[in-house]
Amino acid sequence: MAKLQKKPQENHDNDWLNTYADMVTLLLTFFVMLYASSSLDEQKWQYIYQAFQSRGKYLNEYVDHPEHTKDEGSYVQDEDPSQAGGEGELPQSFDKLYVYLSDYVEQNELSNQISVSKDSAHIYIRFDSSVFFEGNSATLKPEGMDIIDGISPGIRAVRSSIERMTVSGHTAYGISEVNDWQLSSDRAVSVVNYMEFRTVLDSSQFRTSGVGPHEPVADNETAEGRAKNRRVEMVILRNDADLTDPQVVQDILKHDYGLFSDQIDPDDQTEDESKLPNDSAQGIINSIESLFPSGSTVSSTDGITGPFIYDEFANFIKSEDTAAEADAAPADDDAADADAE
Repeated sequence: MAKLQKKPQENHDNDWLNTYADMVTLLLTFFVMLYASSSLDEQKWQYIYQAFQSRGKYLNEYVDHPEHTKDEGSYVQDEDPSQAGGEGELPQSFDKLYVYLSDYVEQNELSNQISVSKDSAHIYIRFDSSVFFEGNSATLKPEGMDIIDGISPGIRAVRSSIERMTVSGHTAYGISEVNDWQLSSDRAVSVVNYMEFRTVLDSSQFRTSGVGPHEPVADNETAEGRAKNRRVEMVILRNDADLTDPQVVQDILKHDYGLFSDQIDPDDQTEDESKLPNDSAQGIINSIESLFPSGSTVSSTDGITGPFIYDEFANFIKSEDTAAEADAAPADDDAADADAE
């Protein structure tokens, strides 16, 4: 019977090389990933972010067409003020920001689509919706991103002087396949998302509102009027406003709370007082004056008190004091005579 042959003993001395090779491969893969992530296409990531935020409701061109390249679009990250608008210098104050924005609009021939104005506490920017969006869409167009990138360096330069930026979306009355409230809100959020992504301001400095068609600025019966009503507005509030100035208070109430001077009118600036609400400051003053007219008199027996005209009230007090002194004088004389005796 043949004997079983022993199997030759295997040599495992070099098995560690397999583990080492796997580790090197993994390290190489890791460094390739690091290199790839060091040159992100910011616009593409922003589009992907918006797609996730809208849960697929709005798909941007990078999501729909991945072959779209940066060169085909108009995304430019340029902090050079001479290329972004203004007079070649970034603004150093809130007031200079208004000049910077106005120059940007003028130099880029956008006055037909963008208007810039200011008051005591705000800078007010109005954009035609066609600048940022296609019809019934809340997806920012590349040219809209260009405009935001153009004004962003100036806003960013004075961010410490800004209390708040409110972005509101507006639509026009008409038959539409989308909900006006949703569309106006989504458009405002889309603009703020992009500005926040570009770190124009801190997140806490942004506010958004969707107004729908309820604050028209033109006649909605005409195509031209409806085009003007479809808009995006930015209202930038300065953080050093003088809150003791009535005009500043009125501006803040108007732009930030939707209250106009004829609703509050603390300084009696409304000619027709009948239009004032009963709880307005001037309405309360009128009510008091009707109860205590300037020609009314006061006697010490009827016990009436109220906001009298100062001179009349002073004369009343003076007459009362004089009468009291007269009544007290004889008693003092009698006391003096008694002491003398």
